[in-house]
Amino acid sequence: MIAPRSRRQRGVALLVALLVVALASVLIAGLLDRGELAYARTRNQLLATQAQDYAQGLEVYAARVLQQAWAANSGSDSSSSPWAVPLPPTPVPNGIIAATMRDRNGCFNLNNLVDNAGAANAPWPDKFRKLLTALQLDPALTEAVMAWQSSAPGSDDPFYLAQPVPYRAAKRYFIHVSELRLVKGVSGDVYAALAPHVCALPAGTRINVNTATVPVLMTITGVSTEQIARRIWQDGHANYPGLDAEALKTVVPGLATAAESKCYGVTSSYFQARGDIMLDGLPFTFFSLIERRYDGGPDSGIRVIARSRGSDE
Repeated sequence: MIAPRSRRQRGVALLVALLVVALASVLIAGLLDRGELAYARTRNQLLATQAQDYAQGLEVYAARVLQQAWAANSGSDSSSSPWAVPLPPTPVPNGIIAATMRDRNGCFNLNNLVDNAGAANAPWPDKFRKLLTALQLDPALTEAVMAWQSSAPGSDDPFYLAQPVPYRAAKRYFIHVSELRLVKGVSGDVYAALAPHVCALPAGTRINVNTATVPVLMTITGVSTEQIARRIWQDGHANYPGLDAEALKTVVPGLATAAESKCYGVTSSYFQARGDIMLDGLPFTFFSLIERRYDGGPDSGIRVIARSRGSDE
């Protein structure tokens, strides 16, 4: 017969053994979990590096297409130009890549609103008011957007400092269109309506009437209705060789004047290349803002001036 003390000792030994097994299981599970996290982290870093390499390759491809398009037809850019043809999904080691390119001269450049001194840069503010009106937005937003860029103190400064998280106006040109969300009066709905038609490019760009949207075309002097803008737009297939084209003259006789030709044209210098890359089931999206310039100056050629990554442009 086993003594009571011996039975108690065996019970304690069993509890200790169970505790040791439980601790060992927890430690092993932790090590396995940590190992899986380390593996996943390393895998994702390697895939991100591979995706970055593919994105750089797509930039080279985009530059070559832009160069060939210029050589083939240096007179104008439109949705029928070679750069507008997307790169279809193409198999690559460990995944698939695809690419598209958009003309950014077809949008309204926010950085044209003020000059280097921060003063109103006529006639762009009036044209921006027309764009806002075409989008059924408050034209008074023009002053707030201009004040955001102007280096002079503005009446909106106290508004920004009074926010739950205070901030100041940029007092410089826009770097990205998303900065509009910080401007007084630009709500989420306003931004959603305005963002597809505006961009943030180096100041001094012209709007390409071949690739501009209908609301942007309504900024042209003499285009008083959406119907007139749609006649110019031609269902997105406009391909005018110049502002003096007969097809344009019949719709907007004054577009080829010196005043309007400073704001509009048929050629483009800025393009946004988008690369969609899928590697081992993980999606990557890259954006590159490419400048194409052949003016004989020191900056002539093709170069990437901005890069971003993510699903949002």
